[in-house]
Amino acid sequence: MMRMPRATFARRRAAPWILALAMAGGGCGALRAAEGSFNTVRVGGRNYVNVADLARFYRFDRNWKQTGLDVTLRSKWRVFRFRVNNRECFVNNVRIWLNDAPLMARNSLLISEVDVEKTLDPILRPWAVRKLPVRTVMLDPGHGGEDQGTTGTRRSFEKYYALDLAARVERLLRAAGVRTLMTRRRDAYVSLEDRADMANSSGADLFVSLHLNSAKPARGPRGIETYCLTPAGLSSTGALSRRFGLGRFAEEPGNRNDRNNMLLAFLIQQRATERIREVEDRGVKRARFHVIRATRIPAVLVEGGFLSNPEEEKRLLTADYRQRLAAAIADGILRYARAMKPSAP
Repeated sequence: MMRMPRATFARRRAAPWILALAMAGGGCGALRAAEGSFNTVRVGGRNYVNVADLARFYRFDRNWKQTGLDVTLRSKWRVFRFRVNNRECFVNNVRIWLNDAPLMARNSLLISEVDVEKTLDPILRPWAVRKLPVRTVMLDPGHGGEDQGTTGTRRSFEKYYALDLAARVERLLRAAGVRTLMTRRRDAYVSLEDRADMANSSGADLFVSLHLNSAKPARGPRGIETYCLTPAGLSSTGALSRRFGLGRFAEEPGNRNDRNNMLLAFLIQQRATERIREVEDRGVKRARFHVIRATRIPAVLVEGGFLSNPEEEKRLLTADYRQRLAAAIADGILRYARAMKPSAP
C-alpha cells in the first residue's frame, strides 16, 4: 500500500494569486477575492486548499454532498462535481481534467491550490480573469501540404477537413464583427514554429488551432476535447504528459495567459457539448503542443472528433455536421470575447 505524504497545515492566509488579482485592480471580483482566505495544507511539497473554504469562497450551498469518494457542490448557478483521488471533475456538466487529484488528509477534503487558481477560478469567476480585449482571432487549421495529419477509415485526410472547419468558423466570426486571420488558406505546409511566429507577430488577440483526432482501437475513442497549455512545473493530461511535455516543465511564453487559456478552452468545450448533444465530452485537457506553448496570446487547440472512429468519421464528413461544429466553436470564442470586454461583470 502506498504511504500518503505527511500533511502540514499552514496558517490561514490570502493566496498569492488572490493578492495579485487585488493589486492588479481586477474590479469587484478581485476585491471580493482579496477579502477571502484559504486554509492551505502542504502535502507532498504542494499547497492544497480545504474544500470547506473553497465552498464558502465561491458561495456554494453550505450542505454540500459527499457520497463515498464522490463530492458535489451546488449553488444557484453552478455545480462542481469531483471524486477523491481522481483528476477528472465536472463544472456545470463540462468535463475538466485537474492538474492534481483531490485528496483526503486528516479528515479534510483538499484540492491543489494551483488547480483553484488556474483551473477552477477562471471558470467560476470569469469576471476576475485579466481583461484582454478580442478584436482579431487567428485560426490555425492543422497540418497541410505534405503533412496530411491523421487519416480516417475512409481515407479522409485531416488536413482538408481542418481547413474546411476553420473556414466555416471564420465566416461566423466575421459575421459577428470579429476580424480574422488564418495560418493557411490552402493545402500548404506551415511549420509549427511558423504558426506560432505568425500568431505572435500578426497583432492577433486570440489563437485557436483546429484539428481532428485519431486513436486505436478505431472503434474506441470518440468525442471532442479542447486543450490549453499545462501550467509550469506540472504534468500534462494522461499520455500527453509523455508525448508532449517530457522534460518541459519550465515557464513557457504561453503560460503568461494560463487563466485566460482555461476560460477560453472551457467556453469552447461547453458550447460544443451543449450544441452537439450526440457528441461525447472528452473534456478540457492540458498539453504542451508547440502552437499553444510558444504563442504569447491566449491560445487553445480543439480536437473536433475522431476520424479513426467510423461512426464519428461519417458525421465529420458531412457539411451539415461540420457547420454545427463550427457554430459551437465560434460561439465559444464569441462568449470569451464578451467576457473580455471591460464592462463585462
